[in-house]
Amino acid sequence: MAGPRRSDARRNRAAILAVVGDSVRHGLRMPSATRIAHLTGLGQATVYRHFPDRRSLLLAVTDEQLDLLRQAAGRDPDDPAAFPALLREVMVHQVLMRPLVEELRGFPVADQRGCARRLLDALRVPFARSRAAGHLRRHVVLDDVAVVLAMLQGAVEATPTPEAARRVIPVLLDGLFRAGVGEEGDAVPGA
Repeated sequence: MAGPRRSDARRNRAAILAVVGDSVRHGLRMPSATRIAHLTGLGQATVYRHFPDRRSLLLAVTDEQLDLLRQAAGRDPDDPAAFPALLREVMVHQVLMRPLVEELRGFPVADQRGCARRLLDALRVPFARSRAAGHLRRHVVLDDVAVVLAMLQGAVEATPTPEAARRVIPVLLDGLFRAGVGEEGDAVPGA
């Protein structure tokens, strides 16, 4: 039956996603189904009814994060300078959500590519606006953003703390943007 979900089922699903989202946003591993049930006050069977396995739950959390990114990308539709700040926000979230990213890297390549493509699609319009305004280095294309995010992930995995990984963000952003674009003090002189 393909009718609309009951309101309690939607609430339960939202509660499960909120618990998992809060955990990964705080740098914690995704909780077990038992822990999710405890934290939400739901039964473990309810958790499994919504998300039969870890993969489906993590993909749902990822989709929720990508929805938030799409909303953020639409906040300043006419501001070509919004892209550097948006990309910085994406990078900070990548560092903070280390457990989610690490788990996703263990997924099949098709899932990883799908997530990466949806992320780039969410950034496409603000990227184009920033590019048209001359904020990006001349030869930078949207797929380069995926490369920079992969480089950031390498830094996240190689550093002992999120703070250390976050220090890499301005360096990576400087590789994409012309001097002076982005937050004050983050641009490398010269283009």
